[in-house]
Amino acid sequence: MRVQFWGGSDGLAIQKYIVDPLMKATGAKVVVEEGVTSASIAKIVAQKNDPQIDVALLDDVGVFSLNRQGLLDKIDFSKVPNAADVHPDFVLDGAFGVGFWTYITTILHNKKAAAPASWEDLWSPDYQGKVLVPSINDTQALLLTVMAARLGGGGLDNLAPAWPKLEALKPQVFSFIENRALDAQALQAGQAIAAVDIPSYFKPYMVNSAEIGATTSLKEGYFAITGAAVIVKGSKGNRDLAHAFINQALSPDAQAGFATDIWYGPTNKKTVVSESAAPYVVHTPEQLAKAIQVPRLELVNKRPEIVENWNRIFNS
Repeated sequence: MRVQFWGGSDGLAIQKYIVDPLMKATGAKVVVEEGVTSASIAKIVAQKNDPQIDVALLDDVGVFSLNRQGLLDKIDFSKVPNAADVHPDFVLDGAFGVGFWTYITTILHNKKAAAPASWEDLWSPDYQGKVLVPSINDTQALLLTVMAARLGGGGLDNLAPAWPKLEALKPQVFSFIENRALDAQALQAGQAIAAVDIPSYFKPYMVNSAEIGATTSLKEGYFAITGAAVIVKGSKGNRDLAHAFINQALSPDAQAGFATDIWYGPTNKKTVVSESAAPYVVHTPEQLAKAIQVPRLELVNKRPEIVENWNRIFNS
């Protein structure tokens, strides 16, 4: 069976908690290819007449994009026992994809200052010149724009309120997030007191630091993106093995490992999250209820408008 998923720390965790246990349990050979979500989408589209990938793990936008093109097979949940314990929000696009982890975009903060209670705190006089803002090349900047629109009475379908809100954010900016090692130092030193980002990106600098925290209790909620598994239509690998791979991804043991190792939250309700990971991942029913799931294809479609206005505001 051939599978494709991310490299780096994400890929190492998948190898450790999905691939290796599956090969040990079944004796099967799993050939791994690496690629970010956009690369996985492009490869599956390019190979549509002769699919080489059996299972892909990618961000939720890949499920919707590939399924709209008729390139996925529906997952047979009768062959995936752990799917019975997956929160229904993570069964994607009519079961053509299923989420096996979720990660959040929220506000990280210097613990010597009060933890933010609302996204509106970023505009507080106390935060002037002390906010680390995402680079427009990152999805986090698109999500911050959506939040700015929501705070102004709009949303993804009405971004107009975001532009004056982002204009007002300009004096708050300490710098844009490009080098997380340096950004972590700024947070630790109190030069910056807040950062809009994904907590796991700061994990290497937070595990040995008592100065940086991340909030999972913002009044308006926080943005959640789901990592999902899909089966490629027409691929040649064993379908039972493909379903076994997905079942392993949905297992409480694998998801507990993801939470501890890379601070990605579980989708299986039976997963027990370690005490060390709990402050940084969404895992309780109350937290899941506050997770904002932005329609990813719509967000991608809005990206040119957001980038144009973002650059006008912050680069002028």
